[in-house]
Amino acid sequence: MRNQNTKGFTLLELLVVVAIIGAIAAAGIPSFLNWSADRKVRKANDQIAGLITRLNTQTQRGVYPFTQLLITPQDQGLSIQGRGKNKSSINTLVNAGNDLTCEINDPTYWDEVVSTFTINDIFVHFENDSAVCFSKNADNYLVEGDITDNNLNPLETNETNNIVNYLIVCNSENDCDTEPEMPAYMMVWSRFGNVSKFKYTSSDEWIRQ
Repeated sequence: MRNQNTKGFTLLELLVVVAIIGAIAAAGIPSFLNWSADRKVRKANDQIAGLITRLNTQTQRGVYPFTQLLITPQDQGLSIQGRGKNKSSINTLVNAGNDLTCEINDPTYWDEVVSTFTINDIFVHFENDSAVCFSKNADNYLVEGDITDNNLNPLETNETNNIVNYLIVCNSENDCDTEPEMPAYMMVWSRFGNVSKFKYTSSDEWIRQ
């Protein structure tokens, strides 16, 4: 026999519960989306910085005395490739009286693709193919493409000594520069391939990770 004292929720009570859930969701979803976007950009920055480290490790060990990081901006992301030139190929080139170049357009110039990957919906601060080339002891450190136009100091450490060896990684294609739309990360490297990573903050500063 049904208990006459048992009551269900009234329509008003259900509406109140739905409203509370909606308010919680409305507050939480933007935070989650911001966290997700930040995580994606940071991962991309880490991937590219990691490849620079890997290329220089192989360069210093003599696996490939000359290596290249090639960055190709695409409509909806980036294509990243690491390439190497072996000692025999370099000797042939030098013995013929030619200098090493950070060749972008001719893939046959390089002996092997060390690594290649695509990062979707991630952008950098330039629009065209660019490359950085490393050699043992930095004897043949070279840059090619748009990245040669790096002439600012995003860290503002010394106005008379601009930093040129940097890459800014963003979530926005239209606002990716030294004062980018967040989230944004940056890597700065030396001629010897030592990499430092930074995050752009709401106080308009680059903070070392």
